Amino acid sequence: MKVLGFSAGSVGREGNVDRMVKAILDRSGHDAEFVKLTNLNFSGCKGCVQQCARPQVCILADDAQPYYEKIKKADAVVIGAPVYFGAIASTALAFIERFFGYRHVDIPIAGKPFVTVIGGGLELDPAVEQLHKMLGTFQVNVIDTIKFESKVPPCLKCGRHKECEIGGLYKIRGEAAKELVITKEMFFRWEDDTAIAGAVDTAADRLKRLMR
Repeated sequence: MKVLGFSAGSVGREGNVDRMVKAILDRSGHDAEFVKLTNLNFSGCKGCVQQCARPQVCILADDAQPYYEKIKKADAVVIGAPVYFGAIASTALAFIERFFGYRHVDIPIAGKPFVTVIGGGLELDPAVEQLHKMLGTFQVNVIDTIKFESKVPPCLKCGRHKECEIGGLYKIRGEAAKELVITKEMFFRWEDDTAIAGAVDTAADRLKRLMR
């Protein structure tokens, strides 16, 4: 059984979303491939419907194009996205937009098992709803969803919190944010949250049981 995992996690580091997707793949027990979308050079759908209608797969030539055929052939897919401005990151949005290539006459990925992974600082429910609505267009079978609310604003990484009054950290802590000393203990990892760790195991087990 072949499982594909995609993550739109932050470029240049292995963040929570990346690690959750990888853990689900590793623990599924199946042949798996992990793809970090932020390492690819690609765009969203360009509306060239006449090109994808007959092959029923996106053929726009860029780094993402080979994976659309792989998704058609895969037995299951895991897709993860961080949340920016209350919505799934545009990298994941662009990748899923091009699933439109599957939607002609019939849908070759209809019923395919998907696991979705969402991670971000706060208020993730609208992003989960957005992701599921998009995937619902292609009639995939979302068998599980992992949602990790880290409560870590990006301000902890940007380096300008001592002079900023518009960021999330200032909104949370007020003037005290300007005196805050950033330590590694402030960055919460999904592995240290027992509920999320259990949810990751459950998602992996559901993929594992697909072949029983």
